[in-house]
Amino acid sequence: MSTLSQSTPAESDMLMRGMLDKMLAFQSLLLEEQDAIRSLSFGQFTSVTQRKTQLLDEIRDLEQQRRDRSAGEQSQRSAGARSTLEAQLIAAIGETDRLNRFNAALIGQSLEFLHGALKRWQRSPESAALYSSAGTAVAAGAGLVRAKG
Repeated sequence: MSTLSQSTPAESDMLMRGMLDKMLAFQSLLLEEQDAIRSLSFGQFTSVTQRKTQLLDEIRDLEQQRRDRSAGEQSQRSAGARSTLEAQLIAAIGETDRLNRFNAALIGQSLEFLHGALKRWQRSPESAALYSSAGTAVAAGAGLVRAKG
């Protein structure tokens, strides 16, 4: 007897519940990622990215196990129980996708901001305004001491 025909509906439900739990955990990481993006915390962003990668691997493993088991048990499961759990999982996947797309947009905006800031900072020194210790603008070349060497 194959292991596929020995699996029970409860096992498949447990796998889907596990996937749902992992998906909700992934959503939490996406919210944490938003904080890291908004605060430009590259350390936090890197940490979240690593945890997301690990969690995504776990979700993929659960999905593969569910697919392997569901082939042998489709006729055994009640349609109502399957529908409810699958609907919750589908909703969680949709919300996760929405959060992920939102984060991608935030990353794009952050990159644009950083690119603009770098362009301003990389202007030639001749075009940059100079300020005295009192915070007032100093005319270019006025009061500068140049050293030869």
